[in-house]
Amino acid sequence: MQCLVYLPYSYTGRGPAESCMRIIDSFPSQGIETHVFVHRTRASVPDEVSVHEAAIAPMRHMPFRLIARTSQVLLDRAFRRAIRTAPPGSIAYFWPNASPELVREASAAGLCCVREMINSPLAKAKPILDAAYQQVRLPPAHGIGHERVKAENAELGLYDYIFSSNDEVDAALLDLGIPECRILKTSFGWTRSRFASAPVERAPGDGLRFVFVGSIDVRKGAPNLVEAWTKAAVDGQLLFAGSVEAGLRPIMESAFAKSDITHLGHVADVAELYRACDVFVFPTHEEGGPQVTYEAAACGLPVITTPMGAARLIEDGVTGLIAPAGDVDALAISMQCLASEPDLRARLAANAHSAVDRFEYENVGHNRAALLARVVSRYAAASSRND
Repeated sequence: MQCLVYLPYSYTGRGPAESCMRIIDSFPSQGIETHVFVHRTRASVPDEVSVHEAAIAPMRHMPFRLIARTSQVLLDRAFRRAIRTAPPGSIAYFWPNASPELVREASAAGLCCVREMINSPLAKAKPILDAAYQQVRLPPAHGIGHERVKAENAELGLYDYIFSSNDEVDAALLDLGIPECRILKTSFGWTRSRFASAPVERAPGDGLRFVFVGSIDVRKGAPNLVEAWTKAAVDGQLLFAGSVEAGLRPIMESAFAKSDITHLGHVADVAELYRACDVFVFPTHEEGGPQVTYEAAACGLPVITTPMGAARLIEDGVTGLIAPAGDVDALAISMQCLASEPDLRARLAANAHSAVDRFEYENVGHNRAALLARVVSRYAAASSRND
């Protein structure tokens, strides 16, 4: 079986492209010959995966904004050539931002077309984020307009199958009319070599440390967290690791001026930060399968998050606490609860740590390979009946 991966990014070892590389790393060992088509690579790639870079030699060292348009043309051209020569039963595995024409060409060539959902469908994300910005009295800065929503809705209907990374995304796809049999329920993951460890033992009296890791923006609930922290009045510190959304800076800089809230900026060793803290809190409004949820659990932290941030790992009261997105009072109560009940913190952390192994990227990759093998067989059978 051959898998052609359309990955329209400049791969730097971070972000969605990193997730893709981690997932497909396991494909060759499961009998899937894997080719990834990418703008260019700036980080190591899986040994057994064939990498096809669109950017030619002089372009590989230029700022990406200067080469993006030309590289996109070259990327699509290379992928089209691969489509034409792919053997029967091959998979075209698209990451977001593929043109509908390219998907149609892959489908017409007899490939099984699969789409990755990094986040929620735009039709779901837009009203959620509109409301989140309205809640904090800021103009929406998410960049999702009605035309983008309409275009993606049409695009999603072109795929044979769609990878969905959490329960909320499953439901959103169903609402858009995607049949359940075409939704491949899966997840993203975490990397054992970086995050498999327990928290650092700290001396009593240090005070609890709650930590948020990620883009400090409206989408991920940063202003809600600041308000909830003030209401909770926990004896401890709230740490933020990440960069601040431009429009949110006045609000966040005012919060960072407080003695019990600290902005760490970019943190190179996030695992060390997790292990030095007591609770991970991630009140996100809209996600796919956030890696930070798995990473915090792998480092032995109890997790407070929202339904979107649960990532198929967090079950309320079992492997963590879940508060409705945007519900400041519920978030404050969750933080008070974990601050005052060390036994609950320990139980939730232990349960999540026991469950997180199945989300390690090697296991996620194996499971996705097995899903693809099943759906390709189903696709081939359906094609034979149609013939």
